[in-house]
Amino acid sequence: MANSITNSQGRSVLHIDSTDGAITLAELKATNEAAVVSADIVEMFWQTATSIVIDRGGTEVHTFTGTGHWNLGAAGAVLSGTNTADIGITVSGDSYAVIVVHKSYSGG
Repeated sequence: MANSITNSQGRSVLHIDSTDGAITLAELKATNEAAVVSADIVEMFWQTATSIVIDRGGTEVHTFTGTGHWNLGAAGAVLSGTNTADIGITVSGDSYAVIVVHKSYSGG
């Protein structure tokens, strides 16, 4: 399976099982949605054989190991980092993640 992105207005869901150095804000844009200017990682489910590393604009923000679920949005928080930067993901071993992103955009 390859990485996939499901985009809707205000939210994207990333299904990750391989490394992607730069998921751009443009890739998170849904049909008829205005330009995305910010992407906040608010929830993540993961299962790793080794690890999954998330970076924003090339700066590592967190390494995930084992199995888990973070619902940061329920706490009014987001995964730290520059939310206007690309999302980089490095997958090591047989690992998988589902990442929920809330978006802000201009003009809509």
